[in-house]
Amino acid sequence: MRQRLLVGMACADAVLLFIAFVIAAFAQFGGHPFSETVKLQTQGRGLLSILVIALVGSLLGSTLVAAVMPQGPPRPTFSRAALGALFAFLAITALIVLARPYYSRPHLFTTLAIWLGLVLLMRAVLRLRPWTERLVVVTSSEAIVQALDATPHITVVGVIDPAATGPLSAPPHDTILTVDLSAPWSREVTRYVSATSVAGREVRPLNDVYEEHTGRVPLGHLSEGWEIETSLLRKLPFLPFKHAVDLALVVVTLPVWLPVIAVVALLVRVVDGSPVIFRQVRVGRRGELVELFKFRTMRADAEAHGAKQATGDDPRITPLGGFLRSVRLDELPQFFNVLRGELSLIGPRPEQVSFVEKYREAIPFYDQRHLVRPGITGWAQVRHGYAASEEETIEKLSYDFYYLKHMSPLLDLEVFARSVWTIASASGTKPKARPSVEEAAALEAEAREQSADDRRNRRNNN
Repeated sequence: MRQRLLVGMACADAVLLFIAFVIAAFAQFGGHPFSETVKLQTQGRGLLSILVIALVGSLLGSTLVAAVMPQGPPRPTFSRAALGALFAFLAITALIVLARPYYSRPHLFTTLAIWLGLVLLMRAVLRLRPWTERLVVVTSSEAIVQALDATPHITVVGVIDPAATGPLSAPPHDTILTVDLSAPWSREVTRYVSATSVAGREVRPLNDVYEEHTGRVPLGHLSEGWEIETSLLRKLPFLPFKHAVDLALVVVTLPVWLPVIAVVALLVRVVDGSPVIFRQVRVGRRGELVELFKFRTMRADAEAHGAKQATGDDPRITPLGGFLRSVRLDELPQFFNVLRGELSLIGPRPEQVSFVEKYREAIPFYDQRHLVRPGITGWAQVRHGYAASEEETIEKLSYDFYYLKHMSPLLDLEVFARSVWTIASASGTKPKARPSVEEAAALEAEAREQSADDRRNRRNNN
């Protein structure tokens, strides 16, 4: 389904580019691209060469988008459309430099402007239509099935036990067979999956479908945490570039955020008194301890009886502190942590030492989140929000692992855009809605599976 969608959208974008090309020709030359009027105004050279280059650039742009954005559900999105248009523009520019065809700059720019508008309009129309993926799932995990069925665009129409024996009916024609690769299959199930694939039907790994639709990694299906490390090894060249971009952005924007810090510091000093800056030791990259800076948003004696996780309606939070947390202004002093090399702008949030010691005992592979620099904001922050319990922390960790597996400049841009919306909507501290009975049951079952897998792994290691 995903491949058909990508090919279909690439072809549709090329058709829209041709339409935009024709409209721009009428606007610029007063006739269609192959008319005598156009030939006269272009001294007989015509527009065929630049049309071919534009169409090739459009297809190259679609191909590049599919390559750099492999994750995500198979649905038309505005971000993919805009990125495809950008890649197409770059490809067209490169082809023009290499081929040196005749072209009219006003006509070409008009074509690209109209094309971008048509591409975005088509996405808007397509997204109005309800869509869903119907799955037949081969797994023994009830928690995974319930979590998938609860997502907006998935309907689970059947579940097959990997150990099933006896005859199995073919999946319906409008479904995708999704298989759990971590579970041992019986001979009958193996033949069933093989026959379905040979018949030309779509067969996909369960983890891939789960990650695309939830933005999370199923923690109970991580083998030994190697999936995260292996994925990060491929991204090692990106990490120094990411750190350099962080430093450059903080330095370049210093004239913007430094005056804001001064104003907020004055407000905190006048309204809530001293201390203005709250300092706390957190666990950073490779488990190193870092001193984190934040504007104080709680009463001065908030942690007199020890560290405690904050909730959306925590009585220790002052009125001014509540506002600062809602628009994330309390995080501004952490730009100094970025300059010191302790934080990144985007990454998993650093946790308190006492919480880390507790979570690494309760949550398998918890320390994997310390493979990269922690961030001021992150995928878990924009998708989940604050965690007020161990259960919510486990859920947030699944988002952190998703970020570690799929870390890229584009994912960072999405996190940045979502963070801007969080600030603009002042939703930074809104309590997460309580899960439904089904979602709560799914989370509880997933936690039980994680604990059982962890115990089995420890026994095997011993």
